[in-house]
Formats: sequence, structure tokens, C-alpha cells
Amino acid sequence: MQTQTVIRAVDYVPTRPKIAEGAPEEVETNGVVVALFGTAPDYRQPEFEALWQEVFNGDDKETIAYCLSKNIDVLDNDGKPVSEWRDIAVMLKAIDKGLINIV
Repeated sequence: MQTQTVIRAVDYVPTRPKIAEGAPEEVETNGVVVALFGTAPDYRQPEFEALWQEVFNGDDKETIAYCLSKNIDVLDNDGKPVSEWRDIAVMLKAIDKGLINIV
């Protein structure tokens, strides 16, 4: 029997926010998304903006289930989504559509 490992996004929440090099101190990067994927969605690209709209306008429970089906649990220890859960969903959809290739 084969088992799958589920990645819990809450385990990737940085204890201190990551700050982009050269950015003002109050600007935070997508810490969880970068920790999980090594990059973050580029919403300047229309394809990523379209995925964001799809996720944002979609049913939250379905999106959370979609992430879990891709082996990423976006819920924290209290059962609430982590702050960047929609960005995680966008990244997973971008991988599915071949917009990015994560090795």
C-alpha cells in the first residue's frame, strides 16, 4: 500500500516575516508560498491574474479541498486557512496548467 505525504502549509509560516532584499521594512514577501514552491505567483502576468480571479471567486471549501487533493493542507492548527492559502491554490493551478514547472 502506497501512502502519500501531505504537506501542511502552516508548518511553513515563517516566525518572522521575510522581507524582500532592498524593500522597505514594512513590505512582506509571500513567505509560505516561497517556502513551499521556491517562488511566488507573478500577478503582473495576465495568466496568474486570471487564476487569482478564479480562486478568489470560487468556493472556498472547494479550493481548500483542491489544495488537499494536491497534498497541501492549507489549514492551520485551528482549522482556519493560512494567510496565503489562495496564493498556494494559484500556484497549484499554475503547475496544473503548465505555467510554471516546479522540480
